[in-house]
Amino acid sequence: MADVDRRASRRELSARLWLRAYPRRWRYAYGEDLVGTLLDLAGPDARVVRLRDGLSVLRAGWSLRLREHPPLVPWLRYRVFESDLPGQYRVWMIDDLLGRLHGARWYAGYMVILALIFSIISLVSRDTQVVLSALSAWPAYLVLGVVSTVAWPRAKARQVWRKHVSGWVPPELLPRAERAAAVQELVEFRAATGYVSAPHRLHST
Repeated sequence: MADVDRRASRRELSARLWLRAYPRRWRYAYGEDLVGTLLDLAGPDARVVRLRDGLSVLRAGWSLRLREHPPLVPWLRYRVFESDLPGQYRVWMIDDLLGRLHGARWYAGYMVILALIFSIISLVSRDTQVVLSALSAWPAYLVLGVVSTVAWPRAKARQVWRKHVSGWVPPELLPRAERAAAVQELVEFRAATGYVSAPHRLHST
């Protein structure tokens, strides 16, 4: 019996790993249905989801992500200057801000842009010292990475959220010490107003 339970748990875990190819809000709305479908297709004796089914989910999920992703120029303005995105990409921006890896994405975007800038300057000036000088500043890049991904991973997301989405900040973006109180406040608001919805849960991408 224990072996059957372990096999079922491993099978469901593999289904949820494939599911992460889809955007965050899609997983929240339809994820359980797709997990159930993958488990049914795998069968009760399988240890993991069938590879071809997983690859189909991967292809469909990333196709959806690419269709919803903002064009390069608006995305660069959003990532570098915290500019707002056109209305049709607002849902994508909310997904991006609520994702657990927002700080890492923000840091990686800055590093790629800096590398492009220094490379272009080096090519135009034909001076490789520009790139070497930039590389010599690696301790500063390391500190920036630690701050943005470890120390205050939600700080940038909170700032952009307040700027472009709403003055109310969801519990996911609050410091850990404030999340429980925020969730309780949300529960009390729903109880007082008669608002009925799915229970609030913390999600990541």
